[in-house]
Amino acid sequence: MGKPDKIFLFRITHKANLDFILESGKLTCPSHINADPKYKGIGDSTLIGSRSSKQINIEPNGNFTDYVAFYFGVRSPMLYAIQKGFNDVTKRSPQEIIYLVTTFEKIKENECQYVFTDGHGYHSMSQFFNDENSLEEVDWDTVNLFRWNDTDDDPDRKRRKQAEFLVFKELPLTALTAVVVYNEVVKNEILTKFAGHDFTCNVIVKPKWYY
Repeated sequence: MGKPDKIFLFRITHKANLDFILESGKLTCPSHINADPKYKGIGDSTLIGSRSSKQINIEPNGNFTDYVAFYFGVRSPMLYAIQKGFNDVTKRSPQEIIYLVTTFEKIKENECQYVFTDGHGYHSMSQFFNDENSLEEVDWDTVNLFRWNDTDDDPDRKRRKQAEFLVFKELPLTALTAVVVYNEVVKNEILTKFAGHDFTCNVIVKPKWYY
């Protein structure tokens, strides 16, 4: 398949981080002056540290800490590592993790600056882009795969699966189109948080988006 007509973007985060997002009214990058001081990370801390020093050499430049990171697809290799506790990543249950969903259309509506990649952002083979026309460079078949392991026939599949969309500095809360959760219990938790902040957004249960 080629580039879809509507491009969805997916950020996984710990559900505890939603409180600060609702209070501040935006998603912020790690380097943001108003970043969450109690942010609960769920990723590979070693990789996060390495990414923080990697420079992004196209506008708006900076490094990975200057961006809010999304994937183009669900069921990422990182989510697998988080749920299974692989590579010294703290093991988390799927009930702890939520997807924050937006669209490329919303990014443009809010005039956010961005860059994106054709694979895992830290991988030396991955290329960076900041032009909408270059979205054709994303391997849309692979980012949407549920099975993404490298094979003898395709030893680069895992890298391409992890293509990233990076929003510079911040993204307004109103740019979210949905929050996806593992089960009805978490859905009710999220809806309660929304009600406390007078915010409305679709909350959808999709257990198949998890491992």
